[in-house]
Amino acid sequence: MKHIIVLIFVLVSVSLSFSQDADKIIGKWKIEKGNHILEIYKTNGLYYGKVVWIKDSEKGQGENRLDIKNPNSSLENRSIIGIDYLLSFSYFTDKGVWKNGRIYNYETGNTYESKISLNNKGELELTGYYGILWFLGRTKTYKKVN
Repeated sequence: MKHIIVLIFVLVSVSLSFSQDADKIIGKWKIEKGNHILEIYKTNGLYYGKVVWIKDSEKGQGENRLDIKNPNSSLENRSIIGIDYLLSFSYFTDKGVWKNGRIYNYETGNTYESKISLNNKGELELTGYYGILWFLGRTKTYKKVN
């Protein structure tokens, strides 16, 4: 009986440890060039990221900037603030990455396959690509903000 209790304790501890690793991306992240901030959150075991701040453009948009490039014309009048930029990422413990998600790029209206990782500096690296062409993708780096 003691062995079963110890085994259960170990399994729960390991499970919590993986959950803590997966949740390291939760919070606010600013892109290296500083034109927007994402807030990553978890819902039903999947990770999402919404735009919570965007730098004003030369045209004076900022908070009033609309999703005018959206391919769905009924969404073109929504504010970019609050839209989901990162969609449905799963954490893979064996590789320490978040995959099987997508990025919605409000600047182009395109959606890309994507993966997220943390580099050795604790920065978030977000790679977007078309389909299976990950080697042709582009990576953006984000730093955590308070």
